[in-house]
Amino acid sequence: METRILDIEWNTSRTGLINPVAIFEPVEIEGTTVERASVHNLSILEELKLGVGDTVKVYKANMIIPQIAENLTQSGTIEIPSHCPVCGAHTEIKKEKTAKTLVCTNANCKAQRLRALAHFTTRDAMNIEGLSEATIEKFLEKGYLKDFTSLYNLAAYEADIIQMEGLGQKSYQKLIASIDKSREVALANFIYALGINGVGLGTAKLICKHYNNDLEKMMLASSEALTQIDGVGPVIAQTFNEYFSLEENKQMVTNLVKELKFKQEDLMTSVESPIVGKTFVVTGDVHHFKNRKELQVKIEALGGKVTGSVSKSTNYLINNDSESSSSKNKKAKELKIPILTEDEFLALIEE
Repeated sequence: METRILDIEWNTSRTGLINPVAIFEPVEIEGTTVERASVHNLSILEELKLGVGDTVKVYKANMIIPQIAENLTQSGTIEIPSHCPVCGAHTEIKKEKTAKTLVCTNANCKAQRLRALAHFTTRDAMNIEGLSEATIEKFLEKGYLKDFTSLYNLAAYEADIIQMEGLGQKSYQKLIASIDKSREVALANFIYALGINGVGLGTAKLICKHYNNDLEKMMLASSEALTQIDGVGPVIAQTFNEYFSLEENKQMVTNLVKELKFKQEDLMTSVESPIVGKTFVVTGDVHHFKNRKELQVKIEALGGKVTGSVSKSTNYLINNDSESSSSKNKKAKELKIPILTEDEFLALIEE
């Protein structure tokens, strides 16, 4: 559908990336009204040659995510901000692989702290319930929260917190109970919770398994050593290493682990499993499992690995629709990687 660009917003993420978002005249697509779409990075912004007033064509990727398909006027008048829209710090243009990105140079940026703390509490991270972004923002403004460790000292502000709008004694007690419950956590979930750029839960599990859940060894690991782990590329290895090379991060993690107890996990996998060391990619709907996450847990429990994209190192793609025209199916066929249905996967692990 055609529409007209009204503005470009710049949003600072918890990782420090400042992402352009196109605001356009509202248009109805796939039954809903949309008026904004992420432009993702500077490279795409420049390719589209966006400018306020431009006429663009927008669509919904996978019938869900609004995207700009084409710019019909290409004025290219958007200026890249020299300062972070949240904290005012200088911005920096970085080139990662083939894409240019804009980043905030201030690691103490409020936007990064807010989103980092919000990420830290999510289910696959520390799984702390009752702490919305709105509440985190209030706690930051009041000075109750400064970093992850301060979450475990919120009880010092009990009297003030229960007086806050939208909270109260019962909400406070539930929050503290959830925080206390999070004190016992699997190391991989903890690593994921730190929000290291590019390190998802799957990658965190690979690193933890390689270093036998030894956090100290992981913190000291060089980029070169990390790239020896199957499934960890040089970019992720570098960001992981750089995170733990910063003294403030090392000190924060040292203080944080004093509040926690890591679950003892058996990292050894039965040698009888036929998928030990095999790499899987899962896409599409699932039927035998509640969701793709549950299928991933099953694969990892049997010694397999799950990654997000199909590559030469992928052994199997699991997709119930083997004739789908999705990019993952096309890539798997191009690389001659077997595409399994769930039934075929279940038959494989029962061999």
